[in-house]
Amino acid sequence: MHFTIEQRVENFKRYYAFENARPLVGFFMESEYPVDRYKASQTLPEDRPLKPEDFICNDYLPDCERLFNVHEAAGGDFIWSASPFWGIPWLEACLGCEIYTLAESGSLHAEKHKTFSLDPVVPKFDPSEPWTKKAIEFIKLIAEHSNNRYPIATPRLRGIADLLAALYGNEMFIFKLMEDPDHIKKVCEDLTDYWIAFAKHLLKYIPLFHGGVGSFYYNMWAPADSIWHQEDATALLSPDLYRKFIEPCDYRIADSFAGCFMHMHPTDYYPYKELLNSDMTCLELHIDAGGPAAQQLFEVHKEILNKKPLLIWGQIQEKDLNWIFNNLPSPGLAVNIAVDNNKQAETIWQKYIRS
Repeated sequence: MHFTIEQRVENFKRYYAFENARPLVGFFMESEYPVDRYKASQTLPEDRPLKPEDFICNDYLPDCERLFNVHEAAGGDFIWSASPFWGIPWLEACLGCEIYTLAESGSLHAEKHKTFSLDPVVPKFDPSEPWTKKAIEFIKLIAEHSNNRYPIATPRLRGIADLLAALYGNEMFIFKLMEDPDHIKKVCEDLTDYWIAFAKHLLKYIPLFHGGVGSFYYNMWAPADSIWHQEDATALLSPDLYRKFIEPCDYRIADSFAGCFMHMHPTDYYPYKELLNSDMTCLELHIDAGGPAAQQLFEVHKEILNKKPLLIWGQIQEKDLNWIFNNLPSPGLAVNIAVDNNKQAETIWQKYIRS
């Protein structure tokens, strides 16, 4: 279950072309929470808003090295990817939200913007903005440290609905959509401009890795000029509100890059149907603890695989793995499984891939 980097890159190329003869399988090791995952972040202050200078990029290099080695030891098809520390809500910070660490929850979060509701003007992207400069510092240092052993990726980039929730508040942004639709459309357009400019700026500094880049968090080799995308706050919207305000932004983001990977949770509403006709490269759907099982998601998975490569991610239980590998078609299917140790990874590989 250990392949060369070249073999794994070729496997991903076949996957994106729906030419993989079997599902691609990878393993996610250690905690999925950034503060638990990156030891360097465990000394961040919790009693005040974080500043760019709180993040000493050099201190995160041992974490990158450890996580790379842990991933390689587990084996499988996937390729570990580094990025600027993804615990930081980068876009929210750039837009002026205060950022706090919550070590107890293992994460960082953005507080609602203090003044945006009073003066709802999205700034123009500025590469000299301090958080942006910190992201570039991370990229340059990690790329040098990697020495082309693993790819670099853009970090977690929350989408337009998520940014509206951070700027206005989770409930207030929904009221704004209904009460002041023309203005909110303009805010959405400006946020999309900022989003695209920020991501493109980061990509300018990310070196190519076997002709591509990394895909943050999922450890997938991705085509050059690829980005991560998510819209978790769409779970708060109706399909009509999503299509009216957010869908045009998501389509424009996907159209602006050679590759776009959309992260989704199977909540009551998630816009997978709407995204099937977009330029998204790959749709990712979690299997969440307490959420729908693989069998319940069967029709969704099939519908996605009819048009887009699908990645299934999560702490996937045996009954769900049995369903996935026995019922879903292989072309365009990848499964990234959170495991506790290498023995568990080897057992899964032997049962579903080498059996």
